[in-house]
Amino acid sequence: MSNVLKNIVRVGRVSSIDPERATVRVAFEDKSGLVSYDLPVLVQQTLKNKDYCMPDPGEHVVCLFLPNGIAQGFCLGAFYSATDTPPVSNAKKRHVSFEDGTTIEYDRETSTLTINTVGAVNITGATGDVIVNGISLVNHIHPESIGSATGKPQ
Repeated sequence: MSNVLKNIVRVGRVSSIDPERATVRVAFEDKSGLVSYDLPVLVQQTLKNKDYCMPDPGEHVVCLFLPNGIAQGFCLGAFYSATDTPPVSNAKKRHVSFEDGTTIEYDRETSTLTINTVGAVNITGATGDVIVNGISLVNHIHPESIGSATGKPQ
């Protein structure tokens, strides 16, 4: 019985990914590098709303297997370690850091969403407006100007 339980939850490193199928293969160092079959990666939603995020090759992950070996199971996700540390240490923040340095962070304490990107930002909508400091991008007016630069939006 203990051998069965010992093999149900396993820690390993992602050896390869299949982005189209959202699966990974995982190598288990404690089993001389034995590699799993393709394992589906758990995500938050897959039906009406869909979430997608794949672990990187080399990333430490936790896997859950059915009691019949490592042929059928799931990749539950990655975890932080002494070498791969959290990017923030504040329980009130939701933070995502990307490889290129881009970050997205929401602070529940201050109700502030911060996006820092090294690339372009594209926001597309059928209708809408952007309002900053009470000034509408769509409906603002400029003081009249005849032949010179306009004043600030009002």
